[in-house]
Parts: sequence; structure tokens; C-alpha cells
Amino acid sequence: MINNFSFYLALRYLRPKRTFVSVITVISVMGVLVGVAALIVVISVMAGFQEQIKELAKDFDAHIEVFPGQNSMMGDEDKPSEQKEASWREVLEKIQHTPGVVSASPTAEGLLLVQAEGGRMAPALMLGIKQEEATRLNEKSKSKKNKLLLEGEPDLKADNVLLDVMIARPFGVYVGDKVTAYSPSNLRGIVDKIHEIDDKPEAEKKAAYEELRSLVLPQDLQITGIFNPPRLQDSNRFPIAIVPLHVAQELLNKGDSISSIRVEISDPYQAGEVKERLHANLPKGWDAETWMEKHKQLFDTVQNELEMMYFVLFFIVLVAAFCVMNTMITVTVQKRREIGIISALGSRIGQIMWVFLIQGMIVGALGSLCGLLVGWLVVVYRNDIRHKIADWTGHEIFNSTIYGLIEIPAKFVPMDLWKICFGAFFLCTIASLVPAFLAARTEPAEALRD
Repeated sequence: MINNFSFYLALRYLRPKRTFVSVITVISVMGVLVGVAALIVVISVMAGFQEQIKELAKDFDAHIEVFPGQNSMMGDEDKPSEQKEASWREVLEKIQHTPGVVSASPTAEGLLLVQAEGGRMAPALMLGIKQEEATRLNEKSKSKKNKLLLEGEPDLKADNVLLDVMIARPFGVYVGDKVTAYSPSNLRGIVDKIHEIDDKPEAEKKAAYEELRSLVLPQDLQITGIFNPPRLQDSNRFPIAIVPLHVAQELLNKGDSISSIRVEISDPYQAGEVKERLHANLPKGWDAETWMEKHKQLFDTVQNELEMMYFVLFFIVLVAAFCVMNTMITVTVQKRREIGIISALGSRIGQIMWVFLIQGMIVGALGSLCGLLVGWLVVVYRNDIRHKIADWTGHEIFNSTIYGLIEIPAKFVPMDLWKICFGAFFLCTIASLVPAFLAARTEPAEALRD
């Protein structure tokens, strides 16, 4: 006991004889606990949000999207005999034989105007794909909490449409109903035709209006499914309507041409390497973009927010360390006479310093471990806590319509947990150096004068 009196006195100061634990010790530990727990909860939720955003992006978007050049967009029957660029079907075959590629499917994209019964219209981003691609998207989402298809089946074998819930719910349409689709791609031709009609005599206007009506080319589509696509902040703000590829080509007046080729690979995080292999086989004028490049700005923004939250919230732990330093200084003032007696009995400066250093280390260790436990419990039961607070306050904390997520995401990163706990322990230890140094320099005569 005499040889380890520094450790013995540190425990005595933290846990006096008359009480189980001192109030100063509780306050110090609580300060570190709150800081560590808050940092763990926020960082875990932000890490989970970052991962969830990536999961949504790679599950719905193509892992790699291959874009044809302007001449290559034409179908086989539209290509001049002297043109030497490869058609998209030839490129599709090369892509399918590239190592790492699981599937490849042509797509046609463009704007669409959807009209329901009653005349209500809304713009939508039209995605024309084949039946195999629609089935693949639905199968991938079945194992996720955020399912893609809410109602119906991904049936695109006829003139059908999978309608975004953001259009279906306000319009009051359901699976089995029909909507009318208009393509605004020929809007310029309609406007030019209207100007021509204005200049024609009355006798010719009727025939001109009949010709104008044929330019609009509406198409009736039956709703076979209502889905909820991910609402990524950098994506198109329009709702999405998924239609068969041939319907999209007809509405966009593309003939046999396409907009891009959606490529799925075995490992989405190796998209960059597969893209390099594709570039070696793509004809001139074709280009490719990975899902990480498409959403790079969003991913960088979320990563930057994660780092900034880490930096800002670490100040909470820093404040807790200052609290530990202040309580240690208070202890040195209270124990001034004991320190003087210990010095008079021949204790070394290092032994006196260790009394207060050990106190700071114990407070830092207890605060970090308790904060880790509290933070882990809050993260595990985060959604239950969210619902309870919503019931008590009547205010929704995490609105799924804003973030596009059903639950609050979270992810424990072991390295982050280690950094947070060790950082709190280290700061508390360093904060104890100042009072330890002041205590070690106490003169026995000055301390025992009274």
C-alpha cells in the first residue's frame, strides 16, 4: 500500500469514506459520458446515412451507364450504309462479354407528361427499360427495408407503366387504372405548326388543326405497379415513370435509338476498374460513367458533413476535459494540507503528480466506457426513441418523405468508436497535468503554516 500510495490516494479522493462516490467524481464522469455518447450517436447516424445513400444509389441507378455518341444513337435501320460507327446492339454485345459485367440493358430516357382522368397533368422523368431490367430492380429491392415496388407487379410486357407514388397518390390512381402519356419532345414542332396555322386562311385551318393533333401522339398506358424510388438530393426532381423500352422510343420519336446502356456488375465498388475495361472495348464517341461519379457531389457533401460534425462535436469532449481539470484543481485546493504532509514525509514530485494523473485517467476511462454504453443503447433503440418523442411532442423528428428513408439509419464503425473513446481518455489525462503540476510544486511549509 505504501509503495502504491499514489494509486491509493487517487481512489480515496475519488471515493471518500463517508460516501460511496464523491459529487465531484460524478460530475466529472457525467461530463465525459455526455460528450462521448453524443459523439458516438451523431457519428454513427451520419455514417449510417452515408452508407444508406450509397446503397440506394447503387441499387436503383446503373452501376455503370454507357452513353452512345450522337451518330451511334441511331438504330440499325436508320444508319447510312457509309457510316462506320458501331450500332448500340454491337456495343451491348461487347459489354456483356466484359469481365465483371453481370447484365447490360438498353434504356431510353426523356420527359413525359402524365394525364389522369379528370384532366390533371404532371411532368415525369420517363425511363424506358426492358422487362428483365424491371424484374431485376424489383428483386434487388425485396431484400431491403426500403422496398421499391409498393403495389402491383413489374409488368412491362405490354403498353404498361410503373408509376411513381408521388404522382399516383395525388392523382388518386391505383393499379389497373389507365393514364395518358404525352411526350413534350415534339413541342417545338407543335409551336412551329401553330405559327403556320395563324398565317393560313380560315378554309385551310381545319385541315391544319387535324395535322397538329397527329403531332401530339398521346398514348394510353395501364398502371401495373406503383413504386417509391429513392429521392437522392442530386437526382432529378421530377417523379419517375417506368415504361417499356418500345413505348419510350415511340413517345420520344427515337425509332430504334436509345439513350444509354445500363450495366450491372458483380461488385459495385469496383465500378472504376470495370469502366476501364469497358473503355478499351467501346467504339469512338462512346463514354461511360460509374454510379460513384454520377453522385460524386452528393457523396462528397455527406462526407464533408460527417467530418465537420466530428470536428464540432469533439468540442463537447474538450469541454468535459476542462471540467475534469477544474474539478482536479478544486481537489488540490481542498487537499492542500495532505499534500504538504506527504511532501514533508519525503514523497517525490512524480508520486504527487501521479495522484492527480490517476484521478484524471480513471474519470476519463469511466466516462468513456459509460458514454460508449449509453451511445450504443441510444443508437440501437434510435427508432423506438424517435417514435416515443414524436408521440410526446407531436412533431416528427425524421420525416421519411424528406429523406426518402423509412427508418433512421446508423452504422457502428469500430475505428471511429476507438478514436472517440481514446480521444476522450487522452484529453482527460492531459487535462489532469495542470492540477497535478500545481500540486507537486506545493511547498510543505506554506501548506502547513496554519
